[in-house]
Amino acid sequence: MDHNILGKVVHAQHVDNFQPNPRQARQIIWLLAGCVSLMMTGFGIILPVFARRLSELGSGVEALGWMTMAFALAQFVTSPLMGSWADKYGRKPLILTALAGFVFANIGYLLAPTVPIFIGIRSVAGAVTAGLFPAAMGVVADIIPQKERARWIGIIMGGYGAGIVLGPVLGGVLYDSYGFSMPFISSAIIATCAFIAASILIPETRPKVVRKRETLRIRREQLTQPLLNDSFWQTLPKPFSLFITLLLVDFLPQFAFTFVEPQMVFYFYDELSWTTAQFGLVVGAYGLSMMVGQVFLGQVSDRYGRKPIILLGLSLSIVLYAGLVIASGFTLIMVLSAVAGFGVALFNPALSALYLDVTDEKYRSRVQGIKGSALALGGVLGPLLVALFSRFMSAQQIFITAGVVVFGGLIMAAIFLFEPNPTENESDLDFEVMEQRSLAAQSTLRGLVMNARAVRELR
Repeated sequence: MDHNILGKVVHAQHVDNFQPNPRQARQIIWLLAGCVSLMMTGFGIILPVFARRLSELGSGVEALGWMTMAFALAQFVTSPLMGSWADKYGRKPLILTALAGFVFANIGYLLAPTVPIFIGIRSVAGAVTAGLFPAAMGVVADIIPQKERARWIGIIMGGYGAGIVLGPVLGGVLYDSYGFSMPFISSAIIATCAFIAASILIPETRPKVVRKRETLRIRREQLTQPLLNDSFWQTLPKPFSLFITLLLVDFLPQFAFTFVEPQMVFYFYDELSWTTAQFGLVVGAYGLSMMVGQVFLGQVSDRYGRKPIILLGLSLSIVLYAGLVIASGFTLIMVLSAVAGFGVALFNPALSALYLDVTDEKYRSRVQGIKGSALALGGVLGPLLVALFSRFMSAQQIFITAGVVVFGGLIMAAIFLFEPNPTENESDLDFEVMEQRSLAAQSTLRGLVMNARAVRELR
């Protein structure tokens, strides 16, 4: 009799289903925030240099405007696609793709011989880097319980802010000291360091086994319930009215700020007779308060709820536009800018966390990509419309319009936003279920091994 009929029995010790403990999860988020900060520092370094480089190539404001719009349009188009890929292929590949793309983009900026090629490279950079934010938010959703999400989203957004605050200063110093080449070279080196760090230190938080299990579950649902499918509309958070409200509340402040920004620069210089240093201090106060606020205030909505903090943050952000209308003193405007920065620091993490709270686990990065697309659209329409209407509107009217737009977002949020039922913490429950499944699988495998051994002994 063949005693090998049962085949080779392997004693499995555990089921591979990556789920870090709380300490490991915190380390991953801090590492991710560091990598994001490095990339955004590189991004900030080259911002002051673009105008200089385009001037050397024989162009000016018009080319800079086209370049800005090309970047934003590329992100608008590709953000949802990149988010879907982060759900389908994992978070880490999209993070590494964004970092690698940024490295090559900096080399391209340095070598571009003409303005059209320069603008084309900027557009490609926008498309490739569009996956960074959706993938990063997917990492947070994968490993952080719902009750702590806003806190750690704030940490990552603080990394974004740190790079944007520090980068332009460093870029200006490098340009003044070494010319236009050094900022691009430095930016590429910093992005390379971020790529290497992410490759080595940041694990995949949505591993293949999880993605495969989701695919099999979707196929099973499609067979048993043919009316269900994985179409675009099925992946969006429900109800749609809540999701549309979230997108509009995201879009309106972004649109308002980019609508005001070009006019604000000329207003400070031409009407208030400010120096470049004064303008830099106001922008720095806004950016610094936003960065620090997101790091230390991101967790506020975890404690007091998403909606109240979103409303408070939007209310504070309106202070900037009100200040531009009624104030002309440098000190007062700088203080009001810092207050507005804290407002943004409050509502950004809370809003991003609410997206994650209401989105199905397997579509989180896709939805974050749609969110990024809404922000990019605001970045396109704001400068475009202010270019059209600045001929017919005074600076004060533009500031008032922006404040009214954000106030409309505040009213919309107050009426239509709501939070999921907090009685059940979905993420904590998911983690517990995953642990129970892992233990059950181990128990089943051990039982099979014991039965196989008993059968062999009887034979």
